[in-house]
Amino acid sequence: MSSVPALLLPLFLLLQCAIGSGMPNAGGGPASSQPVVLVAVDSLTIRARPDANDPRWAALAPGDSVEVTAVTRDGWLGFDPGVAQAGNSGSFRYRWIEPGGAYHVRGVLPALEVVWGPASGVAYAMTFNPVPIHPEPDSLSKVVDTLPGNSAAAIDSMVPGWYRVDPAQGPSSGTAPGWANADDVSISGDMPQETAPEGD
Repeated sequence: MSSVPALLLPLFLLLQCAIGSGMPNAGGGPASSQPVVLVAVDSLTIRARPDANDPRWAALAPGDSVEVTAVTRDGWLGFDPGVAQAGNSGSFRYRWIEPGGAYHVRGVLPALEVVWGPASGVAYAMTFNPVPIHPEPDSLSKVVDTLPGNSAAAIDSMVPGWYRVDPAQGPSSGTAPGWANADDVSISGDMPQETAPEGD
């Protein structure tokens, strides 16, 4: 502060406040976005997946609040639960509150990121990095497609070391189905029993 001339100090402080409060910058856009906060009016069920059939994960008591950071196309509100999630990627990192519940929202909902939501009762292969998809559970078979990083695909079946995935049930629905090496993915959900590989 000592380097700011006394006559310019009020202008300097005003500029600091403007930057800190997210006032519009010279380019016309906001310097920072305001958080979207959900406040429970009544007890609210929190689910691990944005699906009413998913088991209860926890609950918000009346008056409790969470910062919402994502929303599904059908209106489920997602937030970071603040617990370690080394094995989860993408939408699996959120916990979810059903739309239309007894809550108030402060902030601009349309500003939230719209994300794909995993269904209840489905086992998914999650990716952190791009994962090659093979037509057979064999790393020497040709690569038919690549499942992007931070994506997921439903698991149809499995053999030792491999999962047959269906990206149509996931955020990267344009990716071809096939086999993913188990070492390249992380799993969410109850796995199907191992089966003999089927030809495509």
